[in-house]
Amino acid sequence: MAGDDKLDELCDLFNQIVNQYGKFEKEVHAFGADIPLHLSDTHTIVAIGKHSNINIVNLSRLQGISRSAASQMVSKLVKRGFVKKEISPKTDNEIILTLTETGKNIYDTHEKQHQQLKAKLAEIFEKYPAGTLDTLMKIGTDLISIWETASKQ
Repeated sequence: MAGDDKLDELCDLFNQIVNQYGKFEKEVHAFGADIPLHLSDTHTIVAIGKHSNINIVNLSRLQGISRSAASQMVSKLVKRGFVKKEISPKTDNEIILTLTETGKNIYDTHEKQHQQLKAKLAEIFEKYPAGTLDTLMKIGTDLISIWETASKQ
């Protein structure tokens, strides 16, 4: 069937996108000559920077990773001097996460890079009909539910 061929092509394209992103994610990105970080490190710093006084539980939910993985990532970033753990001003039994000055600098640099990427994406989406981005968001949400269901089987 012709539709099957197109669906196969789309699956191949999706795999290529995932593989390219995976390759990019594994590369070390430099934030200054002495600050090499993996993308997962950077995204954790950005999540903490965007959500003031976030805790490990909320960080893990936000990033879609286990609490254990979030805790390990935070511990690594604390040791490297990018993140601080502090007692919450709201309750004595909660630890919140904040950025150090070095972490804030990385956050700011990443945000500038992110703005450049968004500008490139905006150029691409200008070529397509209005609503394309909304459609892609809906498709992405549907794809996530497929993968979540498949991983539970």
